[in-house]
Amino acid sequence: MTLPPPKLDDLSWDGMTAAIRRRIPAESGGVWTLHAPADPGVTLLELFAYLLEQRLYWLDQTPDTLVTAVLRLLGLDPPRPAVPAATVLRLAATAEQPDRPVPLVPAGTALTRDPRGSLPFTLDHDTAVFPLDPGGEVTVCGDRDRTADLRARRGVPLLASHGGPATARFTLPLTGAHPAPGALSLLVELDTPAAPVPSWLPGAVDSVPPPAELTWSWFRPGSDLAGPFEEVEDGTAGLRRSGVVRLRPPAGWSTRDRGLLVSTGAATFTAPPRLLRLAVNAAAARNRQRRTATGAELQDQIDAWLKLPGQRLVLPGAAGRLLDAAVELAGHAWLPAPDFAFGAPGDRIFAVDRAEGALLFGDGLTGRIPHPEPGVSVAYTTGGGRAGNGGMTDNWLPVGSVGSVGDSSGGSFRNFVEDSVGDSVGDSAAEYGALTAANLVQASGGEDPETIADARRRAAGALGEVTRAVTAGDFAALARTTPGVAVARAYPAVGEHPGHPCSSVPGAVTVHIVPAAPRDDFAREDFVAAPRPDPGMVRAVAARLDEARLLTSEVFVRAPEYRDVTLRVDLSGDPADRARVSAAATLALRRYLDPLTGGEEGDGWPFGQPLRPSALLRAVQRALGDLADVAGVAIGLDGAEAGEDCREVRLRAGDLPALRAVRTRVVPAVEPGEGLT
Repeated sequence: MTLPPPKLDDLSWDGMTAAIRRRIPAESGGVWTLHAPADPGVTLLELFAYLLEQRLYWLDQTPDTLVTAVLRLLGLDPPRPAVPAATVLRLAATAEQPDRPVPLVPAGTALTRDPRGSLPFTLDHDTAVFPLDPGGEVTVCGDRDRTADLRARRGVPLLASHGGPATARFTLPLTGAHPAPGALSLLVELDTPAAPVPSWLPGAVDSVPPPAELTWSWFRPGSDLAGPFEEVEDGTAGLRRSGVVRLRPPAGWSTRDRGLLVSTGAATFTAPPRLLRLAVNAAAARNRQRRTATGAELQDQIDAWLKLPGQRLVLPGAAGRLLDAAVELAGHAWLPAPDFAFGAPGDRIFAVDRAEGALLFGDGLTGRIPHPEPGVSVAYTTGGGRAGNGGMTDNWLPVGSVGSVGDSSGGSFRNFVEDSVGDSVGDSAAEYGALTAANLVQASGGEDPETIADARRRAAGALGEVTRAVTAGDFAALARTTPGVAVARAYPAVGEHPGHPCSSVPGAVTVHIVPAAPRDDFAREDFVAAPRPDPGMVRAVAARLDEARLLTSEVFVRAPEYRDVTLRVDLSGDPADRARVSAAATLALRRYLDPLTGGEEGDGWPFGQPLRPSALLRAVQRALGDLADVAGVAIGLDGAEAGEDCREVRLRAGDLPALRAVRTRVVPAVEPGEGLT
């Protein structure tokens, strides 16, 4: 049970004055006889009771500064600022000259879907806007044309998961013979169950090893020209998640080299990655805008500063939208701090008032007092919040053109670059025409600033989080919640040591993990019946458990031991459609024994649970209904033929069944009373 919060403000003025009057005769030895309000001593006592009541009220309150200080002492974040929403934009440029150079849109360029320009999204990276064939589509080169599958957003398996060499080839809808001014930016959207956070969203984890080592290269269709890219920024983390991939072509590459090749020497994926979409000219963008305020804009405020505590700077256009700031005063950098509680008199620190869009400075005791000196520069970021979340539209325009161009043609590259990033792009900017964009994925991830009450609730929830691996449940919880990977199940085998399989080793724990794998269709060509974790997932889980384990324990992370199972289903009588009955029985048994969706609860076959013919018979009969009567189920393990024995088949702890084959046969129906003597 939880303790009730203490209440310190439990005395009132009436109660305190009454208690004081009762004590006057004894404390004064009978000398103080007049206890009426007219007595000056009683007046003083009533005044002290009033002051004490106010002090008790203050004592019972928890100021925001105290909450922030306690959060820092607990090692938790103070109230968090707003989180910018994120999306992926597909950029397009139009111009009258067909032979114009490929434009390079610089990072920090702001675009908006709001006609008022109040929700700017800025690009994370420089993006080259290559010319595309208006009617062209990305083509997956393989044994058959998968363009229709991509158009219908049906996942197309790219690379096998057999552990050997594998290759995926694409043809991009590039036109012309233009050189590359920058990287080729691609959105690779994958269909993966319980997928890690995509690379463009807040919370994406970039430190997880890839499931397989990939090589990205280019080729020219219809010729022998091919080669690797000079630089690869793989936002998919090796096709583990959806992300933006940036490929920097070598010198001499042109848009004629529109072939894309992804290969690996060892396809160690849990399941073949399924491609939903591959888009060109894609750029991640976030609902934020970087600005710089100099002394000219802030001079009036600085001139009003005195050598007194409580100085502040109100930043232009930052009220309610300020995310962070970097301050330089008189050639010295000032650092942001959550508050001034731990600041020394000489520390150049400041706090951020996000509601007012202001910077607060110290009082000379906790934090230095700034002086009105020349050379002031404040770089700050505005934006964030849930207002940035929204649907998918194709009317994105540069911020500099909103409200001035007045149509859907977009703004010139010169205008939007100068308005957004403040740089001149030269005389050739007019050749680049107009810029438009459409977001390929829904803008999401935006969060409003965290209040003190929200921070307190987050801290209370953090106290219940598992951070140390002590019990078996702790090992399982930490393995399942490893950031950046999709672990569906985890089974800690206490005492199991890979080097001593025949004995229990004190302090050793082997955690068997089952990764998430597609289970939407058990008949798909890329269906994986026995999903195994990829090497990157194993290393990520092992690293997390190694940090959380006790000093004297040894932790090992392994895939589960799959035991091959063959079944024979005996059907009574003569079913009308034997093929249909056989297919239904096989599917029911696959689902029932599946490591992810099997078992009576539908959350995966329990580790080490024995195989009981009676339970398998019930599962098959439920699936068949009136189609046929199931007379019995026989089980064979590890390649053995299914025998006539009706006893259960035991599995070792940490083992899971992997159904390899199901045979059905028809046996004569047994009439009631038959065989009785």
